[in-house]
Parts: sequence; C-alpha cells; structure tokens
Amino acid sequence: MNGEDLQEKLQAQEREIQSLRAELAQALAALSQANAYIKQLQGQAGKDSHNSSKPPSSNGFKEPVRKTQSLRGPSGKKSGGQVGHQGKTLMMVQSPDEIVALSPKACRHCQHDLTEAATCRSERIQVFDLPVMRLQVTEYQAEVKACPHCHRETLASLPDGITAQSVQYGPNVKALAVYLTCIQFLPLARTCQLLSDLLETSFSQGSVLAACQSSALAVQPVVEQIKGALQHSRVLHSDETGFRVEGKRWWLHVACTLFFTYYLAHPKRGNEATDAMGILPHYQGTNVHDSLSMYRRYGCLHALCVVHYLRELTYIHEHYHQEWAFQMQLLLRSIHQHVQHARAQGAEQLPHQDQRDYQHRYAHLVQMGLAANPPPTVRTGQRGAIKKGEPLNLLLRLREHQDLILRFMTNFEVPFTNNQAETDLRMMKLRQKISGCFRTIEGASMFCDLRSYLSTMHKQGIHLLTALRSTFRGDPLLPPLLAGE
Repeated sequence: MNGEDLQEKLQAQEREIQSLRAELAQALAALSQANAYIKQLQGQAGKDSHNSSKPPSSNGFKEPVRKTQSLRGPSGKKSGGQVGHQGKTLMMVQSPDEIVALSPKACRHCQHDLTEAATCRSERIQVFDLPVMRLQVTEYQAEVKACPHCHRETLASLPDGITAQSVQYGPNVKALAVYLTCIQFLPLARTCQLLSDLLETSFSQGSVLAACQSSALAVQPVVEQIKGALQHSRVLHSDETGFRVEGKRWWLHVACTLFFTYYLAHPKRGNEATDAMGILPHYQGTNVHDSLSMYRRYGCLHALCVVHYLRELTYIHEHYHQEWAFQMQLLLRSIHQHVQHARAQGAEQLPHQDQRDYQHRYAHLVQMGLAANPPPTVRTGQRGAIKKGEPLNLLLRLREHQDLILRFMTNFEVPFTNNQAETDLRMMKLRQKISGCFRTIEGASMFCDLRSYLSTMHKQGIHLLTALRSTFRGDPLLPPLLAGE
C-alpha cells in the first residue's frame, strides 16, 4: 500500500470518526432530553396536596398512603384541650318547659306498697329532646269592610311574611327549606323528602325553589352593602375555583375578610370577572391572593399566600433534592413564628434590623438556588423561549415577588396564608360534590347571593335560621357590623 492509499484511508477513518462523534452527541442530547422529560413526568406523578396546590381529593388511593405532614411544624403543646379552654357540656336549666312528677308504687327490695309513704326527696333528671314535629296550621280570618264614605272595600292587614293567598307555607318552614338547600347543600328532591319525613308535609321542589328565589331577592340590598364593606376593608382575600353551570366550565370568585364574604359566578377566570365583581378595580387596601397574575394588575398593595410557596418548596426539595429549598422553608417558618411572637407581645412590626436580616437571608438563599440552577442554553423545541426547569421557575418568582411574599413580615395586618378565601371556597365546592352543577345561570347567581349573605351572618355570630326568617318577613337582618354604621 503506497502513501497515497494510506493517506486516503486515514482520511476516510477520520470522517467516520467525526460522523460517529456527531451521532453520539445527538444521542447524548436526546438521552438528556428524555431523562429531563422522565424527571418531569415523575414530578407530575409525585405531586399531591402536600407539595403542590392540588386538593386532597386528587390524591386518590395511591400506595403507600402518605402520612399527612403539616407545614406548621410542632407547637410544643400537648394534644387535646389547652389550659383556659372553655369546655361545653349539657347543663340543667332553672325553668324547664314541662315538669313530670314520678312516684314509686312499691319498694324494689321487699315489694311493700309505697302509695301512702312520705317522700324523702326528689331527684331532678332533665331530658333535652325534640317534641313530635308537625306543621301547625294557623287560619287568619281577615275581615273585609266597606267604607261608608267611598264605598270601597279594605282587607285587614296580614302579619309580616303572609300574603293574600288562600293556602301557603309560613316563614319558618320556608326558612328551613332554604337552610337545608343553601347551608346543608341538599338537592331539591332530598330537601323535599326530609321535610316530608320530619313534618309530614308535601313540600314540592317548586316550593323550595320559590322560597330560595324569594329569600335571594330580599337579601340583594344587603349583599350590595357587604360588597361596599369589602371595598373599604384594610386587608382583602381573593381566590377563584372551577364551577359547573349549565354543563360548562365557569369560575366561582370570592372576595372576603374575617367578617364579610362575597361570591360571584362568572364564565371567565381573569380580569373580566374581577372587573364584573366590582371590588378590586377601586380597592386601596392590601389584597392577599395566590400568584395568579390577574390580581397584580390592580393598583392596590398585594400580598402572596406563603403556604403556596411552602408546598412548592417541599416539592423541589423532595423531588430534586436541593438543599436551598429546605432552608428557604425553614426561613419562612421562622419569620412566621417571630411575627406571631411579636404580635402576641403587642408589637406592631418587627425591629427594622431583624427585617433587614431576614430579607438578606432570603435573597442569599435565592442566589444559592440560582447558582445551582443556571438558565438552560440548549433549545428543546423549534419555537418559543428556552424552556426552564421547575426549580428555576420557582426561584425567579421568589426573586421577583420577594416583597409580596414577605408582606406579612412588614405589615402585621397581613396574614401568612390566604386560608380565609380558600375556606370560603371549599364549602361551595362541597355543594357541587353533593348536589352537582347548576342547571341555570339564574340558579347559580341566586345561590351566590344567598351564600354571600349567610356566610357573612355566620361570621358575625348571627343564628342563620333567624336571619332567613327575617328575609321572608320583608325586613332582612343586617350584619351587626353594617347595622352599627
């Protein structure tokens, strides 16, 4: 083999080596993408209510069953009632509704007749029970008199809540029907069945629906006042969740505080719905919410729910084994404990030096995380921005929203979580699980008005059946915090 043939063979081998190297690089890149995709799928499969915003109902029956891990940490207190807790027990009353005297007829030991024997003492035994329930029928015989002057007839005035119909249900039973439907979430058919079993009546679904419509119409002016009170609150909670109306995906929006609640059902999730609600566009206080961008478009102050971030940090630490995420969890919890202790001592804010130290530690942990998760340089698709991983996306949000996340530290009026809004939404989701979706838009709107009113009354300690009875008497009760204005 001469030198030219050898040189040609070497060049061919070099070209083959370059081709193999290119194929190997492509295979390694594909393997890297496949591993990243597998990691992403494993992460999605591993998400549940403890490390994401997914509800507990989505956990399913996966094995092994995960032991619940609270994000609050140990309190150091023993389980059960704490010192100073006021217990509740059934106590005797001084004036019972009925007294029944019982006398022994014969001695239980020797069977001697005790009819004429003297009574040594009486032992009191009080039984709290319901009387046999049945509807009480009251007939009002309204007199009609003719005026001797104008010769026109005048009907006697009827009690509040009673109309001139010949036969009708009264305010008490109508209030019970609305209570069962809107508070206990019974479907119309089950409400009718329960009323029939308890009261031996033939309450129809139409009667239940008519009672709900009448009550909802009566509370609408009060609901508008509730909306006004929320607009002037210093701290407001906002949230939304999926809702089914007429078989379609709608959204249930809530704006609430510790004392007021307002619901709105809307086909949209974003700003169109919050604008229609009419609270946030002119709100000037602090709005507590999750990280949904639509809320931050309004000009008020904002605070983010820290528990949402704690769950995401739990996921990053468990799935990606990144230490910075665990340290960030510890930092946020320690700030919360410090704030709680300072508030209990009567302080209105943390010392400025402590605030600066916490902010510095927060920013340092974010920088640690960014150093461990550099931005990707290889495009995984043909179009769009380069895809970032879950740890990097979380870190960028932590850096961008630091002031909003730590708002609870700088303003003690702002809570650590958005649990108030989530709690108010949870009961509405329970209604949908029990009774299904709303068949009409009017039904959903009516239900939201009634729940806004009843949730507000419950928060302010008003007996709900009393409140509902007032709606059928034409003068619905105002929440005490509105009545005092």
